[in-house]
Order: sequence, then C-alpha cells, then structure tokens
Amino acid sequence: MKIISTILLIFLCNCILLGQKKELYINDNFEYISKPEFERKSDQALDYTLRFELDSTFLNVKVSRYKEGKVQLKVLDSIKTTFFKSKNEEFGENDILLINYYPGSDKCSTKAYKSNFKSKYNQYRRKFDKIDNLKQVFVYKSTQGLKGSGNEIDWKPDINNLIEKTFYPIPYPCGGYVIMNNKGSYISERGEYSYWNGLIREINKFTKSD
Repeated sequence: MKIISTILLIFLCNCILLGQKKELYINDNFEYISKPEFERKSDQALDYTLRFELDSTFLNVKVSRYKEGKVQLKVLDSIKTTFFKSKNEEFGENDILLINYYPGSDKCSTKAYKSNFKSKYNQYRRKFDKIDNLKQVFVYKSTQGLKGSGNEIDWKPDINNLIEKTFYPIPYPCGGYVIMNNKGSYISERGEYSYWNGLIREINKFTKSD
C-alpha cells in the first residue's frame, strides 16, 4: 500500500539509518514503541493494529480508534474557511463542528456498507438538523467508491488534504468522524463507523466535558 504521509517517510529514513530494521513498531502518535507494547492487548475492545510494507521494513502501527486532542486555532480557522466560506456561516462560541470523513475506496466500499451508511443518514439527519449549535460537513479524500453513500449528501473534497493531514495522517480504514469545539479541542474515531444516533451522544458528552 502506498504511504502518502511525509511522517511515515521520515520513519523509513530513520529505519535505514539505524541498520535496515525489518520490523518497526509505533503508536498512532508516531512514537516508537517496543514489540511487547505493540502486542499488549488494549483496554479498549475496538482498538486495532495496521501493518504497512515499505521498501526495507514493515511498519506496524498500534491504533487507538478513539482519540482526543486539540488543534491550533489557525488550523481550526483554516477548516472553517475551507468548508464553510461559501455558506457565509458565522461561528458562535458554543458551536460544535462535526466532520464526516471518507478516505476513498477500501474494504468498506462495499454495496452493503454504503447502503447502511445511506440508510442511517436518512434515519438520523433530522435529529442532527435540530441541534442548533451543530455545523456539519461531509468530506472525501477521493470519490472512488463514494457513489451509493447518499446522493443527497453534500460531499466536499478535502482541499489541500487539510482533514487528512490534521486527523488522518496514515490511511485508517473505513473513514471516521471528528467532533470539535470553537477552541480547537476535538474527539475523533478512526476506523469503521456509520452515521448513527451514537454521534449525538458523543456530541453531548464532548460539549459537557470541555
């Protein structure tokens, strides 16, 4: 699989300098970890691992499916400008941003998976529309495999790979979502998910906890 992240290329260069290591283990913060730490069972049942074959090594990544973090305000402003400028939307102090991310064709680009996403969107979109302080966007990295996920959804391209670089620096499978407040604090799920009622619970938890 082609790894597009510059960070991963840096790891590859480091690997060569350290003596042609055959196996490299990192977490999804791009920090080196030991093999026992990589193999240790996570407390979170939905966490998973990824493996990439590079020219001189295998890169093993331990992924936390659920992540909390904070972006710089200039990054948040770039997201607002990129995806909401055409709508001339104003952002209030208590507004919450929900980003639904589609990475392109992968193992989840099946007819059944896309049909389920479309069905859940039709089922829950009115509930999301009633959340006054919620601003939502659907972003794709590639349109390959996107058809069938909901023609009525206003999918937008990830211009300059802004969402990918900020939240999805390695190719996590099956997309994900990001919930973020006006201070740049966010929670994200990377990996298989569907547009479902649980997102409302996550939005409410995030709003109360910040």
